[in-house]
Amino acid sequence: MTRDDDDRSNDEQDDKREALATLRRELDGVDRGILEGLARRADVVARVGALKSGGGTVVRDSSREEALLGRLVDLGRTLGLDALLVTRVFREVLDHSLRVQHERLARDPARARTKLSVGYQGGEGAFSQLCAQRHFATRDVEVVYRGFSGFRPMLDALREHKLDYAVLPIENTTAGSINESYDLLAEMDLHLVGEEAWKVEHCLIGFEDADVDAIERVFSHPVALAQCGRLLSELGCKAEAFEDTALAVAKVKAEGDRRQAAIASDAAARIHGLSVLRHAVQDQRSNYTRMVIVSREPAHFDVRIPCKTSLIFATHHREGALARAIAVLAEHGLNLTKLESRPRPNNPWEYRFYLDFEGNLDDPVVRDALEELARETSYLRILGTYPTRTSDAAKPATPRRKRIDAAPSAGVMRIGALDFGARPLVFAGPMTASDSEGIGATLHNAGVDALWGAHLDERDEALRQALVRAAGTHHLPLVLGLRHRADIAMVRDADLLVVSMDDTELLDEIGRLDVGIVLQRGLSATTDAWLAAADRVRKRGNARIVLLDAGVQLLDRRAPDLAALPDLDTPYPVVVDVGEASTRSIALARAAVSAGARGVVVRAGDALETLTATLRP
Repeated sequence: MTRDDDDRSNDEQDDKREALATLRRELDGVDRGILEGLARRADVVARVGALKSGGGTVVRDSSREEALLGRLVDLGRTLGLDALLVTRVFREVLDHSLRVQHERLARDPARARTKLSVGYQGGEGAFSQLCAQRHFATRDVEVVYRGFSGFRPMLDALREHKLDYAVLPIENTTAGSINESYDLLAEMDLHLVGEEAWKVEHCLIGFEDADVDAIERVFSHPVALAQCGRLLSELGCKAEAFEDTALAVAKVKAEGDRRQAAIASDAAARIHGLSVLRHAVQDQRSNYTRMVIVSREPAHFDVRIPCKTSLIFATHHREGALARAIAVLAEHGLNLTKLESRPRPNNPWEYRFYLDFEGNLDDPVVRDALEELARETSYLRILGTYPTRTSDAAKPATPRRKRIDAAPSAGVMRIGALDFGARPLVFAGPMTASDSEGIGATLHNAGVDALWGAHLDERDEALRQALVRAAGTHHLPLVLGLRHRADIAMVRDADLLVVSMDDTELLDEIGRLDVGIVLQRGLSATTDAWLAAADRVRKRGNARIVLLDAGVQLLDRRAPDLAALPDLDTPYPVVVDVGEASTRSIALARAAVSAGARGVVVRAGDALETLTATLRP
């Protein structure tokens, strides 16, 4: 290479660096514009909140949110933006706006402070700290977060005025109730003023150059280890309990041993300068921890805010006392969301109960119910009222798409995360196993309700994990097929399991489990035999049943038995498999819904988005 060649090469590199610097300055300007737009929006939201604080208007209009998201998704498409990106961004924006308005309508003595101290259990990067940061993000004050070695020292610090609030995990969707938390709330004179539902995604964390297959020891909190049993079994390593997930990461970093790893949040990995070796290593995709915000003083919230109330009570030692106590809430139209029992200290075989229901203490109906409940109990203590983050009223809005045509369905049945009857549901999946990796974005952009993988070979571990990843990334319920009793462990991955009505042994087994079942009609089965198979499952305890018509055998072809649907006498929702998304399947889907189907199953095709829009209300 000559000197002239070197000079030209250097000049080209300089030109690239200058062009890159110019583009980065342009990106900086775009980012500033986004932030300025968010600031303007926040100002408008504050004015809306001030207007609503005068009373007379609803705080959250879910219908407006759904329509707004639908318009934004459609606008994003015209600008070349991914629907999932638009939905995620604006869900966060809308959630933050709602929290700001709730702040204006809250009456809590601690809100008058200009600086807050918030306690959490664990080290920096612990899930409790991340949850605390989200909860207090809308407070226009300085917030200092302090980690504690355990729940008791944290709550003691709160009682001693060393903290203004504490974040206390109280239950997990995988591990269940956290008994220590309940016992401490009963023991201490503290109040609940908020709650959060934090999605726990565990990561395997170690050194960047570590060989995952060579890892010998994994450290984490005992609950986290219990939630990641599949990974630990796969690695064949020794699981060692540690006081906290984030502190386990610090231990691995300090000891510098590439054969050690920790299970914790990705935030903990960033904080301590380690790498995420594997994401989402928990056994169950939907792994949430409910955390409550604890204060020394109770808070009051505007009755327009959907709230939850928590209390502790004990009943008189007589027959039917607990049933009568619970009936009081039902008689006043209050929805019970949680009932937990714990032994009463120093009183063998006697129990106190922890109860949550949807309602606000400032509502006269709630006050009347609690006055009546007090007469039915030997002990009653109200822990607090706070805005709910776990009920239907707190669910994020779903983009409402334009409707071409649809037939209404009467009655709503919830099975898992799906509401059958609120509107026709669309279950969709890849045509073949090779399409599975990119299917999540396709389905989300089309507005599909759930990912259907039951037509593929779920015994292929790589395929199943691809479907699990797609469902988790795009927040879609997952439907898998169950063909063998040995595969019942797939309950951990799926929201619904498809089983054949012809396998009576499998029906008996699955009837004993608490999992949603899609019962597929046999090719030549009568409707009576189909319903009898559903009844067989129900009699063994499981009534979370969906009926699937995947087609019956006619003279020359296989087709759904739509003529039988209007006369099908069953409480279970029916879905119909309409094949690949095409012009024909759109007509078939319309006919199925008109005949009474609560949803359709379809393979992703060119007409998927049109089919989905056709069935949207």
